[in-house]
Amino acid sequence: MAIAFFINAAVVLALAVGMTFASSILGPAKTLKGQKGLEYETGMPPFGAPYGRTVVSYYRYAVLFVVFDVDLAFLVPWVLMRDSLDGTAMAAITVFLGLVGLMLAYLWRKGALECD
Repeated sequence: MAIAFFINAAVVLALAVGMTFASSILGPAKTLKGQKGLEYETGMPPFGAPYGRTVVSYYRYAVLFVVFDVDLAFLVPWVLMRDSLDGTAMAAITVFLGLVGLMLAYLWRKGALECD
């Protein structure tokens, strides 16, 4: 079993390294000069620095989204299998949802859900 894992890991690593080097060797060279090298999003000329500062509150919302999205990823399979689960599973999901509720209450109390 361990040998199969190491063989698989070696193949995945070899593929990743091989694809990285192959794309840099076989891919097109970037020779864009002047206006052709500008990034295109809206058709309007860019203004300001291309990499400006991002507001920190954005990261707060991103982390909150990921946390509660992962909670839903755990909750959906349980909901789909609820007819075949016993009391232990019900207790486990109740504790899990209780912890999620406590986390939401904590974040709400700290003001992490407030708009800036």
